[in-house]
Amino acid sequence: MKFSENWLREWCNPEWDTHTLSESLSLAGLEVDDMEAVAGEFSNVVVGQVVSFEKHPDADKLNVTQVDVGEDELLQIVCGARNVVAGMKACCAKVGAVLPGDFKIKKAKLRGVPSNGMLCGASELGLPDDGVDGLHVLPADAPIGMDVREYLQLNDSIIDVDLTPNRADCLSVEGIARDVAAISGAELKQPFAAAQLTHQGACPVAVKVENTPACPKYLGCVVTGFDAQAKTPLWMVQKLQRGGVRSLSLVVDITNYVLLELGQPMHAFDLNKLQGAVQVRQANAGEKLVTLDEKELTLNADTLVIADDSGAIALAGIMGGLSTSVTDETTAIFFECAHFAPLAIVGKARQYGLHTDSSHRFERGVDPMLPERALNRALQLFTEIAGGQISEIQRVVDEAHLAKPAVINLRRETIGKRLGLQLADTEVETIFKRLGFGCEANANGWTVTASTFRFDMAIEVDLIEELGRVYGYNNLPETPLSAPMTLNELPESEQELHVLKNALVQRGYNEVVTYSFVDEAKQQLLAPDLPYVLLKNPISDDMKAMRTTLFPGLLQTIAYNQNRQQSRVRIFESGLVFFKNDTDPTGATQIPMLGGAMVGGVADSGWDEISRKADFFDLKGDVETLLRMSHQLGKIRFEACSNPALHPGQSAALVKDGKEVGVIGKLHPQLVKAMGVSGDVFMFQIRQDALMTMEVPAAKAISKFPEVQRDLAFVVDEAVAVQQLLDAVTAVESDILQSVEIFDIYRGQGIEADQKSIAITLKMQHIERTLQDEEVEALVAQVLASAKTAVNAVLR
Repeated sequence: MKFSENWLREWCNPEWDTHTLSESLSLAGLEVDDMEAVAGEFSNVVVGQVVSFEKHPDADKLNVTQVDVGEDELLQIVCGARNVVAGMKACCAKVGAVLPGDFKIKKAKLRGVPSNGMLCGASELGLPDDGVDGLHVLPADAPIGMDVREYLQLNDSIIDVDLTPNRADCLSVEGIARDVAAISGAELKQPFAAAQLTHQGACPVAVKVENTPACPKYLGCVVTGFDAQAKTPLWMVQKLQRGGVRSLSLVVDITNYVLLELGQPMHAFDLNKLQGAVQVRQANAGEKLVTLDEKELTLNADTLVIADDSGAIALAGIMGGLSTSVTDETTAIFFECAHFAPLAIVGKARQYGLHTDSSHRFERGVDPMLPERALNRALQLFTEIAGGQISEIQRVVDEAHLAKPAVINLRRETIGKRLGLQLADTEVETIFKRLGFGCEANANGWTVTASTFRFDMAIEVDLIEELGRVYGYNNLPETPLSAPMTLNELPESEQELHVLKNALVQRGYNEVVTYSFVDEAKQQLLAPDLPYVLLKNPISDDMKAMRTTLFPGLLQTIAYNQNRQQSRVRIFESGLVFFKNDTDPTGATQIPMLGGAMVGGVADSGWDEISRKADFFDLKGDVETLLRMSHQLGKIRFEACSNPALHPGQSAALVKDGKEVGVIGKLHPQLVKAMGVSGDVFMFQIRQDALMTMEVPAAKAISKFPEVQRDLAFVVDEAVAVQQLLDAVTAVESDILQSVEIFDIYRGQGIEADQKSIAITLKMQHIERTLQDEEVEALVAQVLASAKTAVNAVLR
């Protein structure tokens, strides 16, 4: 919220300088982001009128002007501005003036012609850019000789306050002034007298509100017979500019002025362009509307619109339509001033790629009692400047759906507990009076009725926050807190997530945190079969789907790093994924996941060797490390799978007890370009609950008897997975078989083209005795038979 300090001081003028005012606002919760002077430092610059000018005798681009600055004699000033004309009024720096940058004006000769001053442009005075290539033109009624700083009210500052969403009541100069009055104790006064306007005749526009819960109050009236050529006065233009709003035309400027002054959005329609009654209704699905910024929208049925018999003519509370806009040819205006419920407006502007000052306020809440006062103020300003006759006000109000002020009980004892000091009863009542709250004492404290503009008041601690804020957080005593903590010990059977994260960090990974909101198109490419949740109010169009996998965020991070010349990237993330579930109260099933990705070399290149590119088995080794830490390696199988996000020949599902708990593999080649990455990207994700359960270590005697090993090489079909052979071997029941290890896979000479050789080592040992050759050979025979039966394996 930007505003002029001078404008604020018209409403409330505490005996504070600008710095103290800014600091006090920040301490009261209205953080001041920026504060800047409206113009540079300069002096002795006055309003001057160019009486005459002629070409410089020795310079084609210079003019010799005679300027009236209210003194006995005209000043001769040599000027090179293109827009200088006789009769114009401009800013004239007299001899002795000091301009921004400590630039001093002296008597001079330019190409032999004396010059006694300088006619100035906006940039030379440190004023905002006026879009003029040349002199800063002043209005024709500017008093000659008057100090420009005084005439343009340049001894002013622009204050920019960063408001939290709950403080919509401060999205106006009046709202800020209310808080300044509350924290300073200075008087709050309305700087204008509310006019008693004369209304002539009934409003010729009928109003029909079909959705009163969304629009419980709608006011409208018609103004005719005004001066269509009337211009916005300079004082209004200045206040708008210092509030960050560009001056456009008188009607638009007045609605914007009331918006900044009181916080009530308004809109004006060209009466002669309206067809039939004005209707407040829901849009028809597919209905078209061209907005004031000439953007054609296709409306959804959940959008509240202002319409007439021709169709939608405005997005309610957001933006007007082009077809009924006010122009220079407009001779009759229909002013609209309404109250829209926040839930009817929230998210709708962003849904159509818009954001307006009006939607910004209605989404957060506007005082439902404000439309009458705001409309009267706008009509007062308009008729004072342009004249005209005002019709009776068309008023449609549904009191049942107007927001009611909160009534909250405040206990005296709770104040001391929350703030650390006990405020006197008179202090409490004075603070609430300054805030505009009703306050009635009761046995335990007070019954407080919040103002209609304070939508954020709901519970007792909200009132206590107001007491602390106005009393001054810096005035509260420092009370040491005592908060003994008793931490529960983690059972030995549960793994800690941070231990797994540390293991990945030690293996060269960096942790990332990405948004849970992802691009819907990318989500459909990576996980087309998983039901996902669409946000009704997304941050942006590429963040409107809740992720069903960690892959979109990981790939986006890799792309970001690769675009900045980081070719070797190893990252991981822990977070929730969301699956649409209409039976769940939240609408989604949330599952904690741990995922990671790598691209580039296994290690950074060194002087002694060139790093090879990382492959599937490098990532598989990292995942196996996590499984081994959780004692899950023997319980989780890697099985070939078909995952749309992964390469069909380099991917596997992690299966535990017959249920898939994760996936690992190489990004599908067809998705590399779509994801914005380059190179071979390997990724994994696994459910956290599959890693969180550990086996409790148990003591076991070590055999003192010798170990026996047998190496077996099996020839199997190429289609047989190594895991199938291992399953066949380990299926043999034996109390002496300790482990089975693979040490070679061979294809080539001596092996058929459609076959391969898998070599394994059997390690056998007994805890109580030395093994006999007979029982070793018997076990080997069982292994051979099981392998033959299961996968048709033949001993090589």
